[in-house]
Amino acid sequence: MYDQLFGGGFGQPGPGETGPADGGPEPDFVTWLLYLDRAEDPAWLAGLARWWYDETCRLLLPFVHPAGAAAPATSLTAFEQDATGRGRRRRPGRWVDGLTADCAQLSARWFDAAPGAIASEMDVFLDRFAGRRHVRLQISIGFEGRSGGLPLVLPALVELARLVGDAADPAYGEIVVNAGLVAPATMLDAALGRSAEESAAQSRGYLRGYEWVTVCPRELAAGLGGADRLRVSGAFAEVRPLTHGGLLLRATDDPADYRADRVRGAFRALAPVLPPGLPGALPTVPPAGSAVLSAVPGVLAGDPGGHDLSRVVFADPRTLDRHLPGQRLSLGPGLANR
Repeated sequence: MYDQLFGGGFGQPGPGETGPADGGPEPDFVTWLLYLDRAEDPAWLAGLARWWYDETCRLLLPFVHPAGAAAPATSLTAFEQDATGRGRRRRPGRWVDGLTADCAQLSARWFDAAPGAIASEMDVFLDRFAGRRHVRLQISIGFEGRSGGLPLVLPALVELARLVGDAADPAYGEIVVNAGLVAPATMLDAALGRSAEESAAQSRGYLRGYEWVTVCPRELAAGLGGADRLRVSGAFAEVRPLTHGGLLLRATDDPADYRADRVRGAFRALAPVLPPGLPGALPTVPPAGSAVLSAVPGVLAGDPGGHDLSRVVFADPRTLDRHLPGQRLSLGPGLANR
C-alpha cells in the first residue's frame, strides 16, 4: 500500500501508490506502527502476533467490511527465511498459518471494499528486522474515494495502540497521518542519518521520533518526569500511562493541527530523551534501489522533494535552551504542494 507491502518490489510502486491520475489531492491514509524488541522469542512473538491480528480485525475490519456488505477482496502473503538465509514466499490460508518459526514477513490485505465502506483498503504487516531481533507491527488504511472517513477510524487506531502498548511493553510506536514513511526507520532517523538497525538497538536509550501519536517506552518515560510532568508541559492533548510504564502521547486532537508550534512543543517536551545530533536535509531523490526510495510515496510519484521533514525540528536537543520558550526552532522542509 503506502509501504513495500509485497505490492511492489523495492523501488517499484505497488497498486495505488502513484497518486491520482488527474493530479488532484492525494487520498487520505493513516499508518499505525509499533516496534517490539523480543522477536528472538518465537513462541512469545507468535502468541502476541495472533492476538494483535485478532484485535486489529475486531476494531478495524468493520471499516472496510460493513455489516451486510459483500466481503472485500483479501490476500495473505508470507516470506520465510531459514537459518541459512534461504527464503521463500508463500500464501497461507490464515494469518496464524503464516506465524512459523522462520517467518520474516507476513501481510494481510483487504481491498476492493464495497462503495458503502468507510475505508477503501487496509493492510496489516509484520516484519522482523535488525537481525530478526526486532519486529515492526504496521497497519495502513486508505480512504480513496471516501471523503470524511479518516476521522471515524482514528479513535480505533489510538485505542489499538493503547491495547497493544499495555500488552507488549513496546520499544517505540507512532501513528502517522497523510505522510510518507521510511519504516522501519523513522523520519527522525532519516533526518539524522541513523539506520533502522542502529535506531532500534538504541530504542530504550533514545526515543526514535515524535509524531501525532507517539508511544514512549518505559525506560524513557522516567527520564521525562513521568505522565504528570508531560501533562503539565501542555505539549500533548493526551498523556496515557501504559501498563509496563510506557506512555502513549497524542499531540493534538486533530492530526491536521500537528504542525508548526505543536511539533516544536513536542520536541521541547521530549528533548531530554531524543538522540543527539543536528538533523540535516536529505538529498532530494535517494539513490536508485534504496529502501528509502521504495518507502516514500512522493518519490515513487516523481515528486522531487522526496521527504516531508516538516514534522522534524532541525535543532540538536542537547543545545536546546529550556529557559527560552520563545527560542526559534526551525522545521525541516515539507513537500511542495502539487
